[in-house]
Amino acid sequence: MLKKIQNIFFIVNNIEKSSKEFSLFFSRSPTFKGFSNELGIKIHNFNVGNLGVGLIDTYKEGLWSKKILDFKKDKHEGFFGFNFMSEDPKITYSDLKEKNICLGDFHKITFEDNNSNTFHSYLFSIDQDLISNLNVSISGSNRFFTENKNNSSDKMVKSINQVVINTTNLDEMINLFEKNLQIRLALDKTFKEWSGRMLFFRINGITIEVVEGDKVNDLAEYYGIGWHTDDFNSCYRSLISKGFELSEVRKGRKPGTLVSTLKNSMLGIPTILIGLEGEVF
Repeated sequence: MLKKIQNIFFIVNNIEKSSKEFSLFFSRSPTFKGFSNELGIKIHNFNVGNLGVGLIDTYKEGLWSKKILDFKKDKHEGFFGFNFMSEDPKITYSDLKEKNICLGDFHKITFEDNNSNTFHSYLFSIDQDLISNLNVSISGSNRFFTENKNNSSDKMVKSINQVVINTTNLDEMINLFEKNLQIRLALDKTFKEWSGRMLFFRINGITIEVVEGDKVNDLAEYYGIGWHTDDFNSCYRSLISKGFELSEVRKGRKPGTLVSTLKNSMLGIPTILIGLEGEVF
C-alpha cells in the first residue's frame, strides 16, 4: 500500500534562518524553495538520501495553517509530521475508507517554487484521534522535491535512520500502522529496567520507533530523530568543525554502530548521529 516515508516536516519560526542552519548540518542547499496556497505554507525542502526534509511555516489560510498555528502555541518550533508515499493515492484512499479509518478530504495540491514553476500532487490526511497531533498524510510521488545530483561526500549526513514517537497506547498504534497501513512491525519489546515497551516499525530502510512508558504524554507525539552517515568519524569531525556540539562517541545498541547526541539540536528536537563504521575515538 505505502512505499516509503516521503517527507518529514519541521515547523520553524524563521524559515530563512533555519534553512541556513540545516544547510550547514546537511552540507547541501535546499532542493526546493516555494509555497503551497492550498496548504497555506511556505516550504524549504532538502533531499537527504531516503526522503525529503521540509521546513515549513504558515503564511496564509490553508489546509495546514490552523494545525501549524496550534502547534506553535504549544511548542513554537519542532517536529510536525510526516508524509507517506503511495503509488496510487486514490486507491489507497478508497482502501482506507473501507477500513473505516478517519480520513480528511482528498485534495489536489499545487506547489510553486520561487521561479514560478508549478508542480502538482494528491494528498490526504489520516485524522484518527490517536494521531491527531502526529499530522500523518499520504500523497502521490513528489518528484520535484528530489535532486538529480547525488553528493557522495563521506562527511555528510546521508539519510534518516529513525523517528521516535512517544505514546501510552501502543496497541492502537499497532492497529493503525501494521494492520491498516501495512507497515512491517519488526520488533515489539518490553524493557523491565524502565518499565517501558518499544515498537520498531520498518518501511524502506527507516525505523519508526514508538515508545511507551510511565512518563510519556497521553497523546502520541514526535520525540526525536536519528540521522545516518556512512563514515561516522569523518561526519562527526566535520560537524564539530562547523560549530555543532556533540556528545562523546559511544557504541550504539546495534552491534557495529557508533552514536553521538547533538547537544545544540536544531529546533530543540532530540537528535542523534548514527554510523556503521569506525572505532570509538
